[in-house]
Parts: sequence; C-alpha cells; structure tokens
Amino acid sequence: MSVSELLIVRGSTDGTNTSGVVSLDSDLFYSSVSYFRIPKGAKVRIWWKKVSGEAETLFTVQYTYDVTVASPVWKDVEHEKLSAKGEISIEKRRPLILRSFRGTEAFRITWTQPTAALAYVELGVEIE
Repeated sequence: MSVSELLIVRGSTDGTNTSGVVSLDSDLFYSSVSYFRIPKGAKVRIWWKKVSGEAETLFTVQYTYDVTVASPVWKDVEHEKLSAKGEISIEKRRPLILRSFRGTEAFRITWTQPTAALAYVELGVEIE
C-alpha cells in the first residue's frame, strides 16, 4: 500500500507582464518556488485546477526531465485558458500524471496574456 499526500498549490501572475512563470506557494512550502521538483520514484497527480482573473489568460503546465541542468528543457503537457474576466474550475476524473524516475524531474506553470492583468491558478496535487 502506498502513502500519498494531497496539497493545494496556488500562484498568480504579476499583473505587470504579459508572460512569465507562476510563483507557486502552498502551506507545506517554506517559501514560494518557480517549479516543483518531484521526489525520486514518486508520481504527481493533478486532480483539479481553478483559474480566475481580470482578463484572458492561458496557463500552461510544463514538465522537464532534468531541472538540475543550467537550462532545463520544458515541455508543455497541459493548457487551461480563461477566455475573459471570471473564474473556471476543472475537475478531472483522470488526472494529469507526472512521474519521477531519477529525482531530477519537475513541473512548473507559465502564463501568457494579451494584456497584463492579475490572474490566479490553484491546483489540487497528490504526491504518491
């Protein structure tokens, strides 16, 4: 039997730029981080997302096999688009699963907007 931990990860745009990397935070983090490194042999399941904001925003979940190199190669694995001011909640019956085999894998969230505005993202993340 495996043990898992469920946590809520939150982040937001900075409101002044039209693209960037979301600074992630959670009650289990000591401080905000730009990416979440997946422990060796573990897998992360993203069960739900909540996106809200003042303008159109595209949030992208990106994954890398090696975050320890000088310039990691990030691959887009999922997108969520807020098409106008408002809020959307997405729950998945089949979650997005990201695995770690060596302990160097990680994920992050980026954003792009046509005009700079505040927008927020919240993820339900299970680590097993």
